[in-house]
Amino acid sequence: MRAKWLLLWLTAATLYAAPRDPFQPPSESRCEPPAALTGWRLQGMLGRAPRLRAWLTSPQGGVVKIAAADRLPLPGWRLSAMTPRSLTLTAGCGCAPQFVTLSLKGSAYVQDDTFTADESLAHARPGH
Repeated sequence: MRAKWLLLWLTAATLYAAPRDPFQPPSESRCEPPAALTGWRLQGMLGRAPRLRAWLTSPQGGVVKIAAADRLPLPGWRLSAMTPRSLTLTAGCGCAPQFVTLSLKGSAYVQDDTFTADESLAHARPGH
């Protein structure tokens, strides 16, 4: 009795399955790219080489702090390299691996201007 049902199921499955050319790529793409990283910025790095931490800002303005061993809140992406000035994210799922490097702007010793609360911008020196 089970053999009859199995045979009936296999026959129905083969009739339902459409034949396809094995030399052509499948019509449905299983290579979906991961979510884009547009709007994500590297805000800062802290620490030394084996124990670096990075601060990222999301497009919505949220702050994400990550270390080398942490999981990223970005689906499909993983942290592949971290240096004192940049980090590299890799998306391995998909047809072709993708790499994105986020870097800090400016040189290592650049500082922002500091103004006191009562100092007006008119008295500030241009270029400093």
